[in-house]
Amino acid sequence: MADWDSFSEDYDRVFIENPQYIDTIERMLEAVEDADGIHALDLGCGTGTVTERLLERFGGCRIDVVGVDPSAGMRDKYRARFAGRQAVEVREGDALGIPAVDNGFDYLFSNLALHHLPPEQRSQCGSELLRVLAPGGVLVYADMFCDVDSDPHDPVRVKDIVDKMVGVALYCLDHGAFEMMQVMLATLPADISNEGEYLTTGDVWKGVLEEAGFEDVEVRPVPPEQFGVKIILARKPAE
Repeated sequence: MADWDSFSEDYDRVFIENPQYIDTIERMLEAVEDADGIHALDLGCGTGTVTERLLERFGGCRIDVVGVDPSAGMRDKYRARFAGRQAVEVREGDALGIPAVDNGFDYLFSNLALHHLPPEQRSQCGSELLRVLAPGGVLVYADMFCDVDSDPHDPVRVKDIVDKMVGVALYCLDHGAFEMMQVMLATLPADISNEGEYLTTGDVWKGVLEEAGFEDVEVRPVPPEQFGVKIILARKPAE
């Protein structure tokens, strides 16, 4: 598993090299229907790239953002990035224990975070996501997914993950993202073995969210689609 406190020093430089990473965030923000006056949660906020793009894209709007991350190093980077902005704060927490009141957010964004949850924790996570969203609030969850959900030793599943991770690595290499290419190849054994990286299908997470009580759940692939990046949109029912 990654040492996120240490990796926080290099995270921005490495990930921003990958064009798909930036494109995914822009596509996530397309889900915002009316940004003025919203309260947003950035779950697994890392250094704050999603928060920064949200504030830049809707610069003329009143937006309050809470970033939540379990890594002290990531939270320090996030805090420094938004120093002096009273409408932005960061809190320690994770997807199983979000430090927020019930019904508090209009939008909940999460990028590349929830695949770290073991399968047995997904149901609890789905309930927690629903809890902190206001009625009618929207979940915008982006991550890497595979196409086969089965035992880690299933050759079909392993081949699917290898194809995707190596494909992303070569895509990064073609776009000058050399360090990101190295990251993808370095995490491949963990992706295969379910060691801190628990890739599953978009349909599995769709089922988790529907069981938690979300409605209008939609899974949208992000091009290049063969790499398995998807955005899942879901809405908490209005009261």
